[in-house]
Amino acid sequence: MNVEQPASANDPGSGQKHGGGFLSSPGPVSAHWFQLFNAFSFQIVLGAPVIVFAKSLGASSTVLGIIASFTPLMTVFQLPAAQHLDRYGYRQFVLAGWGARTFFIFLMAFVPLLVFLDGTSKIVVLMAALFFFNLLRGISSAAWMPWITEIVPEPVRGRFLSVDQLFMYVGALLSLIASAVLMAGKVDPWEYCLVFLLSAFSATASLFVLRRIPEVPPSEKKSRNSQKVPWRAMLSYPPFRELIIFNLLFMSVVGSLGVFTVEYLREVGHFDVSSVMYISAFSFVGALIALPFSGKIVDQTGSKPLMRFATAMFSAVIFLWFLAAASVVPTSMSLIATLNVFSGIASANFNLANARITMATMPEMGRNHFFALFTVITSLGLGAAPVMWGLTLDMIGTYEAVTGVFHWKRHSIYFLALLVINIVAFLYIPRLHESPGSEGRESLSIYRRLKSLTQFRHR
Repeated sequence: MNVEQPASANDPGSGQKHGGGFLSSPGPVSAHWFQLFNAFSFQIVLGAPVIVFAKSLGASSTVLGIIASFTPLMTVFQLPAAQHLDRYGYRQFVLAGWGARTFFIFLMAFVPLLVFLDGTSKIVVLMAALFFFNLLRGISSAAWMPWITEIVPEPVRGRFLSVDQLFMYVGALLSLIASAVLMAGKVDPWEYCLVFLLSAFSATASLFVLRRIPEVPPSEKKSRNSQKVPWRAMLSYPPFRELIIFNLLFMSVVGSLGVFTVEYLREVGHFDVSSVMYISAFSFVGALIALPFSGKIVDQTGSKPLMRFATAMFSAVIFLWFLAAASVVPTSMSLIATLNVFSGIASANFNLANARITMATMPEMGRNHFFALFTVITSLGLGAAPVMWGLTLDMIGTYEAVTGVFHWKRHSIYFLALLVINIVAFLYIPRLHESPGSEGRESLSIYRRLKSLTQFRHR
């Protein structure tokens, strides 16, 4: 991979030049292995295992929602962090943040062993460790997408992202299988400790792989003057604005789904911890089925057809969750496993298409700040979703009503609300701008209005 000329990543001819050879070069391959180790780690500390552990300590729906909100909410720190990317470089920025956050995973691993603390106190310590873990992650992640966008040529981004997510889902799948094996039957504190330690060691391994990804200088050059970043002008850029609105709609659906489906299975379905882990793993099986085909498809057809397919499939999945929660169909392991497979297919396709269209939407001028602003705004929506729905579920409480075959309880009401919002998101897709190739001429005047982006000051 030629890292001496990072601008070639945005040259339409570079994809043809590099092709499959580029995708098999050390930089992309190292990025893929980083995703695998990183996914193995975060699937434990940000996924079902930590939710199950918090629930075992007596956490309410609101507390679970707050735990789930830490990751997206902490990305707000990408805004100040983006000011310093050109000073420190992408790789150093990510390494520093990812390295520091690993300490807090080790801290989390010892929370189950604090026998002198009651459940509430353990929840407080757990939430404190998660807060600082996500704070450091939020700051350092400001460099990740700009770094990858500089490295990967636009014509092969779909294939790169599909392989990248393939590695990520393999890591997450292995993580859940390992967690299920270790937490079979009645789970003792030392077993939770061992699962969190696996996460910490995997996070440490990801740092060694991360160091092998080549550094590239940020394409955005800044001058040291007093001019402020024109956030309002950035938000007035139509492709950027429409992408944000669509993502806010969709994130309000998926932002809480992984949390409260686990809660539903534990509270209503009475599934044991190991069963929840195994069933959750089926979502990654679905992703692994889809991704080998999705990369080439999205490069050939564009992002929006894949987005329509993914959101339509999500609607079907959420509708069946609603039927199960409304006691119309039984909550069987076979049904939930099937739903998770299709949810994984939908999630993988959506994430791939959304990442591709996001990379294409960001103009070269001010790219670091566009990525940071986009991530912060959408993550605030993603973080607000589990808190809002957690409060709503606790407010509904034990309310029950029956209308025909539908049993209205807190989880059935929740799934129906998600279904409605997801349909709105599906109907919004035509408003998105497909690619810089089709929007380039239209965007020239907007780029001129954003000239001040080349004069961002250091803070």
